[in-house]
Order: sequence, then C-alpha cells, then structure tokens
Amino acid sequence: MKIEKLTIHNFRSVKHQSINLDDYSLLVGANNSGKTNIIDAIRVFYEKDIKFNKSKDFPKFSTADAESWIEITYKLNTDEFKNLRDEYKSEVNRLRVRKYLFSEQYPDKVKANQSNIYAYEKAEVLSRNLFYGAKAVSEGKLGDVLFIPEITRADEYTKMSGPSVLRNILEFVVKKVIKKSESYESLSSAFEEFNERFQKESDAEGYSIRKLRDEINMEIQDWGTSFGLEINQIKPEEIIKNLVRHYLIDKNMPNQELDLSVFGQGLQRHLIYVFIKLSAKYKEGPSPKERKEFSPDFNLILFEEPEAFLHPSQQEVLNSSLKEITQRESEQVLISTHSSHFVSKNADDIPNIIKLRKKEAETIIHQLSKLDLDHLLQENKELKSILGIKPTGKEFDVESFWYSLWLDPDRCCSFFADLVLICEGASEKVLLDLLIKEKKINLENKKLYILSSAGKENIHRYMNLFHKLGISHSVLFDGDNNAERHRKINEFLHKNKNEFTRRIHQFVGDFEDFLEIEKGQNGRNKPLSVLWHYKHNKIKNEKIEELAKIIIDIVS
Repeated sequence: MKIEKLTIHNFRSVKHQSINLDDYSLLVGANNSGKTNIIDAIRVFYEKDIKFNKSKDFPKFSTADAESWIEITYKLNTDEFKNLRDEYKSEVNRLRVRKYLFSEQYPDKVKANQSNIYAYEKAEVLSRNLFYGAKAVSEGKLGDVLFIPEITRADEYTKMSGPSVLRNILEFVVKKVIKKSESYESLSSAFEEFNERFQKESDAEGYSIRKLRDEINMEIQDWGTSFGLEINQIKPEEIIKNLVRHYLIDKNMPNQELDLSVFGQGLQRHLIYVFIKLSAKYKEGPSPKERKEFSPDFNLILFEEPEAFLHPSQQEVLNSSLKEITQRESEQVLISTHSSHFVSKNADDIPNIIKLRKKEAETIIHQLSKLDLDHLLQENKELKSILGIKPTGKEFDVESFWYSLWLDPDRCCSFFADLVLICEGASEKVLLDLLIKEKKINLENKKLYILSSAGKENIHRYMNLFHKLGISHSVLFDGDNNAERHRKINEFLHKNKNEFTRRIHQFVGDFEDFLEIEKGQNGRNKPLSVLWHYKHNKIKNEKIEELAKIIIDIVS
C-alpha cells in the first residue's frame, strides 16, 4: 500500500489543493511557500506527535466553507484489496478515506477519542460510519509515518529507556536470535542456579533473601497465605532496556568511546536516516498468506530538509539511498527541500517534483502529471516545426531526456527563486551576476536567479516548464537583427509568453553589439571576452547603466 493522492482542505495556508505522491516525491519552493504545512497536514492525519488546533490551523483568509479535512487515496496491491471490506471497494485497488478535523456543518463527524476517519463506499459516497470503527483499529489500518524534522537529535532515535527506532530494531534482532541462542539458554540456566543459591546466601550479620521472605511469612501466616520472593530471569526486552549501550569511536581516537551528542548535526542526521532505513528491513510482519484481514504494511517517511548539514556529495548519496528505500512495496518517501542538488538528481522524473508558491496568504501547488509532461515535451518540439526541421523519428526520445540533462544543480536554483531571468547564454549571465554582486544593478533584495539557457533555441523549453510549475520569469535574448531564421525564433518566443512570463526584452543585434565590444573568437570564448572587456574598463559606463535599467525594468 502506498499513498497515491493527497487532498488538503482548509488547513493553514492551504485552501483546497491536491498533490499526487509517487514512491519518492519532493516538495520544493521558496521560503514560506507552505512546504511545512503540507508535511504537518499528513502528520495531523496520522496524529503523529501533532493534532489539529483550530485557532492555529484553520486558515486566516476567507474560505468557501467552515470545514477542515484531509483526504488520502491509497493504492493497494491485489492481496490488500482482496482483504478490504467490500463496502470500501469503490475503485479497483484503491482506498479513499477522509479525516475530518473541523466541521460546523457536520459537528458529529469530529469528536474526541475517535479517529474521525471515514471511507468512500462503492457508490463513491462518503460513509456515515467511522472507517473500521474504533480509533485504534481504523488508524492501524493505514500504516505509519516516520517524521524527521529539520532540527532533531540522534538520541531521540537511539534511546533505550523508551520507544525509539534503534530499540525497535534491536528488539526484532534479539527476538529472532534468542529462538535458537545457546548463549541465552546458558544464561537462563545460570540465572536459575543464581536465584536458588543467592536466596540462601547471607552477609556477616545473617541477612538474606530467604530470611526476609520467612520473616514476612511469619507475620501473615494467620491469613492462610504465603509470600514468595524470586529473582526473575533477564528477558530480551530487559536486556535491551537496561543492559545495552551504544557509542561511537572516532578513528582518530580509537580507544575512546564517544557519545553521539559530541558529533555534528551532519553525522547525527545521517545516523537517523540509517536507523530509519534499517527499521524497514528489521520489522516483523505476517506473510501475505497469513493475512485474513485488511492490515497492510505501509511506512511513509517524511524528511524535512534532508540536505541540512550535508555537503553536496553527501546529499547525492542520501538522495540515492532514499530512492532505494522506496523500491520496497510498503515504503514511501516525501521530502521538503531547499537543495538544488536534490532537485537536479530527480529532474529525470519531473512529475515527482511538487512546486509550491505563495499567492498572497494562500499556498498554490503546481505539479505535472505523466500526461502533462508528454504534452510539454510535444510543445517543446513546435519550434523545430516552425524552423522547418523535419522529424527523423528520434526527436521525441531526445526531447524526453532534455530536462534531465540540462537541469543541473545551478539551473535548479530556479525552483527556489521568486523570479528567474532566462538569458540566451553564459555571456549575459556572467556579466549580470557580477554587476549584481558589485551593486551596479540594484534589485532591492529581490530573490532573482539568472539562468543561462545555453542558446536561444532552448529558451522556450524553460518558459514552458516554468509555466507548468508556476515559476515567474522574464526573458532576455539577442534579436540578431531578425536575420533569416532568427526572425522566426524571435517571433515564436514573443508568442510563447505565458501568465508567468513577466516581460521579454530583445536586443536589436547581439549582446556584444549592445555593449559595443568585440566578439569572442568562438562561442566558448564569448563569456571570457565579455568579462575581459568589463574588467579592463572597455565597456562604457553609460552602456552598463543602460543594461542595469533594462534588467530592473524586466524584473519589476
């Protein structure tokens, strides 16, 4: 079982939005776009260390109704669907449930000490009765959530005195090993001998366990009862709780045992991930043949900013490991991230990227379906048709790889900017980045990312993608004097403007003509040529000021 679709209705900044979840999905967007609210909505559904609080969680903006609920559609395997109650089989291999958090219209649907979860029945009508009745039963039917917050401590996942991921793993291993453990059998026999002998042993003054027991029995003998006193054998859970300890050893200090807390957050968060990864493996569960009731194994890992405290290469390893977890039938991962490395490593599957943006106080969600992506790739081929480039039968396959090849970590900064300026090439990008750094272009703290499209014929690909994902952008490119094929490209780019395109600026000739400088010998040398002319004061101040005015105008 895995979550296929999540719908959130009137929860914090979310008015009514739906997202599709795959095995591994990413929530991305600028700060304060609503990523944490999506994560917390799932936690509230599962009541995972958090509950709905109307004063805090109901939206502050105007809503269409006075209801708050979260709805989840689960995709079931054949056995799970077979064991599901018949009345809940509304769609093949699907289960759709809704948890009411608040309702003025249906106050009876929200009560304390019940799950407030209702399932859709065969006629696609929400049931009047609670999903599988009692709270503990209904909640146990929908799997579990593991939440890793942005700031957390490893000891919360490794403590032995109470519930923790590491303790659960150890309990599983110990119980498995103990069944055929000769050493545990020897320990049990030794404890029996110890119990018998120790009760007889006494100190110099004659105190012993047996003497204490006999004295108690003398006092209560008139009641016709006797008092027993034994030393219990050590049980597996007591071994784990009271006798197990853990530590780390730094290779630079091989003889010193160190507590987890002395290490940095990077290692601690990686250890947390390792424990969670192993918890999916070291978990008892009945085989499908043993299941007679609907009780699917399902574990959703909610990971908040997994990139925190990790350098880029570690982020890539963690991303691959999280993907690997989701290859198991019952494991699913949803992360919220500000890392362009995480986004870039998933650019080959854009529907898994869920882009959030804020429209005033409301969170708006943008996500492509598989069909949307097919249509987008088809749209990207339109320019070739206009230019009269005949298809060879391989264009669509090549186009399908385009984003995964060109959305590198640098370009993926687009997913976190308030505005993206799409430039034709690296010449514009390197100079504009430098002018902004030197405060010669004052953008008043605008969160602007400048993207090099690596050629005018690629600009529309970014425009189309940003349109689908709700990313505001402006465009800057060379007009090339409208010569020959450039006129068709220029006209196409202007016509390709969409609701998220703020402005388009087209130079008459090319960028070097505008700056009134010599051109580089070839395309690769053009950015170097522009920087050389700027650093050696070969570009007139009035041209820099004119360029700054253009940029401020198209991003305002």
